Amino acid sequence: MGRGASVPGPRLGEAMARGAVYGAGAAVCLAVTALVLWDDARTDLLEAVAFLGLVAGAVSLLTGLFFWACCAGEVLRWRDLFRTTGPSEVIAVLAPCLVRVGVLLLVPVPVAAVLGRFAG
Repeated sequence: MGRGASVPGPRLGEAMARGAVYGAGAAVCLAVTALVLWDDARTDLLEAVAFLGLVAGAVSLLTGLFFWACCAGEVLRWRDLFRTTGPSEVIAVLAPCLVRVGVLLLVPVPVAAVLGRFAG
């Protein structure tokens, strides 16, 4: 898998931190949207975000962590996608993406749950 790239691969903490920053932005958008919507629509939106974010975020995060463990630490960046030579290297590209998306989806879940308590 390794080809001596000049840029080191992403670290797990960096991928999770970037996903958390993106998720915080999504949580702000969710809070603003929840303030604008009507009561019934607001409750439906917050329930959907809480449920779907929890399920999809957990699946994405666990799959990404599994792929990360399978790559044995040789994780690649997106710019390396077109230089891959086999399926294992494609998984090495997908690992940080799935971790980032999983954390992004999980961050707004508590915000939706708290806003749902006040809305309903």
